[in-house]
Amino acid sequence: MQRFATGDERHGLTVTADGGNGHPSPGSPVLEGIRVLDLTQQLSGPYAGMILADLGADVIKVEAPHRPDPARVVPGQRVGGHSSYYLSLNRNKRSIALDLKDPCDHEAFMRLVEESNVVLDNFRPGVTTRLGVDRAALEARNPAIVTCSVTGFGETGPERNRPAYDYLMQALAGSMGLTGEPDGPPTKYGLSVVDHVGGLFAVIGVLGSLLGRRDPQAPGRHVDVSLLDSHLSMLSYVAADLLAGGEPPVRQRLSSHPRAVAARVYRTADGWVVLMPLAEHFWPRLCAVLGADELADDPQFVDAEARLAHRDELFAILEPLVASRTTAEWMDLMVAADVPAAPVQSVAEAIAMPQTTAREMVVELAHPAYGAYRAMGNPVKISASGPALVRGAPELGEHNGEILHARGIPVHDRATPCLPVELPAVAEQ
Repeated sequence: MQRFATGDERHGLTVTADGGNGHPSPGSPVLEGIRVLDLTQQLSGPYAGMILADLGADVIKVEAPHRPDPARVVPGQRVGGHSSYYLSLNRNKRSIALDLKDPCDHEAFMRLVEESNVVLDNFRPGVTTRLGVDRAALEARNPAIVTCSVTGFGETGPERNRPAYDYLMQALAGSMGLTGEPDGPPTKYGLSVVDHVGGLFAVIGVLGSLLGRRDPQAPGRHVDVSLLDSHLSMLSYVAADLLAGGEPPVRQRLSSHPRAVAARVYRTADGWVVLMPLAEHFWPRLCAVLGADELADDPQFVDAEARLAHRDELFAILEPLVASRTTAEWMDLMVAADVPAAPVQSVAEAIAMPQTTAREMVVELAHPAYGAYRAMGNPVKISASGPALVRGAPELGEHNGEILHARGIPVHDRATPCLPVELPAVAEQ
């Protein structure tokens, strides 16, 4: 397992006064020199911020002192008083505690906007306006700023003001209606796929906006990401037939592929295995492994169209064949014959795979206050880019000193009235 250092190794940022793009040095993480102010909470936004941080951006998590990210207290396993849920979504970030409703704290935030590249939020529409951190307010302080808002329904349309969660989007976008057994209830994914995909689309929008600003004097851009839109886009080929005038997609028994018959999950002697002879040349190989070579030349099953027309007949033959051996036995045979197949594993089994270890997809992070913990790693491997995984998720306001005080930015202590102050620009060391 790879171990990563803690501390503040990534402070040498090159950020222009107008928020222009910084430039990473050779061998540095690709987003070194980019600063992101992360106002997000829970999953979709924090996941986006973490991906940007993994790529080397200086992501500063901004939370209200008395109302921090609810992810910090989600029930479940805890490490040093923090929920594992929070730790899994906020590595590599720094944290400051600011109450944006307080005039002093609001001004402190706007001072940071002046020297940042991106502001990320996942509030409901209208919240940023009420807090005075909407696009117009931010661009007034930094015309080059890229803003990104992740919302349930987007900033336009009749449903834009409704509350939204991943589970609801799965229901609305049709995926729950398409998942599960034909005679069973609608079924959600086993994880929050909509929040994760929405976060990834936010990252894509931010990176595209930064790349599109080749002229440092070009105006900023706004990225509007909807969780519903994100999930609807995933319908792609599922919706294609319907949009072309075909029949609506329906659920398939035992997670069968709607067109590539024989591709589905099968019960083995001790578990489950997925067989995926998608390309035509895999079909005779599968028949050979199953000890049923005659199926490859049977007119009912000889090609994809024939198998589709005789789906039930084929399943009646394959099911007892696959049930005759254990999952491990079948996997040995399938791998040897180069037939696409996979065991249905638990999360614990997936994490323990040698391939997972080889790809450094489980990493150990550490924090000076609450110690070490394990988390899932960064799937994006970029050549000639230095490692960006350097710190565990931050404690609330952990970096107020090095971020705010180093700039001479006072933070309202709530004990004295907040008075307007002319503050000099102080570069971060």
